[in-house]
Amino acid sequence: DMSERSVKMKARQLGLKKMEKTRWLERADYIRNHFGHRSFAEIGKDLGVSREYVRRIAANMGLKRTPSEDFNLFSRIHTDIMRRERRRVIFGLSPITRIKVVSNRARVRLRSWLRSQGYVAGEEYGILYYPDHIRRIKESEMRGAKLGFRFLPFPVEATVVLSNLL
Repeated sequence: DMSERSVKMKARQLGLKKMEKTRWLERADYIRNHFGHRSFAEIGKDLGVSREYVRRIAANMGLKRTPSEDFNLFSRIHTDIMRRERRRVIFGLSPITRIKVVSNRARVRLRSWLRSQGYVAGEEYGILYYPDHIRRIKESEMRGAKLGFRFLPFPVEATVVLSNLL
């Protein structure tokens, strides 16, 4: 039986070296192609590896982002986070981040819910119209009035442009 150290010494004497692993080369190629416009976390998710592993491979290859690439990447990620947080507020879920996405959460949630119940949002933000065919929800309308909404009957004239009919 030979020890591991003896095998390494003999390999070194014979000039044998380990070859690069094909999986590592494929990952490195993917990272090189997507480095400028994807984050380490996104690349890692695609490859099924950690963000830190992607960072190490990129550093090993000497890849560096330009300031404009950094700005575009962070801007895109921030916009995505804001969009997700706004959706969470509208659907009544608790926020994940501490980013303040709406100035009046109760107002945004109530407006969204009333629209789903058949109320029609007017061109101005604080006006909600109630069509003749819907059952009016007095409690919600009172809460909405406290939050600054005005409730008006649906106009008969076709001159009013309505935001959720466009």
